[in-house]
Amino acid sequence: MTMLPNIEEAMEDARNGKLSPYWQNDLKRECLHGELSAEERLALSELNCILSETPQWSSEEELCHDMENIGGRVRFCRFWNEHYSMVQLTEDRNGGFHAAYVLDTDASPEVRREAALLAQKELAKCMQEWGISLLNAPVPEQMKYASLAEATSHLMQVLNDPESITG
Repeated sequence: MTMLPNIEEAMEDARNGKLSPYWQNDLKRECLHGELSAEERLALSELNCILSETPQWSSEEELCHDMENIGGRVRFCRFWNEHYSMVQLTEDRNGGFHAAYVLDTDASPEVRREAALLAQKELAKCMQEWGISLLNAPVPEQMKYASLAEATSHLMQVLNDPESITG
């Protein structure tokens, strides 16, 4: 499979300052796992030049932009540049809450635990600011949560067991 279309798309985003670290790392990972043609290596070199000359927005800025475009907002967001992990809590335009999380399966169990603990600490601080508490009962995974407390409680539960998070 050729990587050229992905690299060219990344170059276009990078020229506009919109290639977040999350997607930069994703592309690097894809390129490392395959043999690149001379044309792909040249395009990757050009992409690296663009990235060295053009400031890029963060993964959080990208998520905020995307959510604003659909009438929602980001309530909590944490991306790691060192590994392929993220935790986010968003609110859609209808007041529904969505939780998403990935802990890099290629990272060591210790790195995964540290990432989960950091996300929990940051999320706990947000919960204090929002004036909400954890729910006493377990909250099952759902596509959409009716309340911020429900979505946040689910995220905290999941982060208690980082080994169970795949992807």
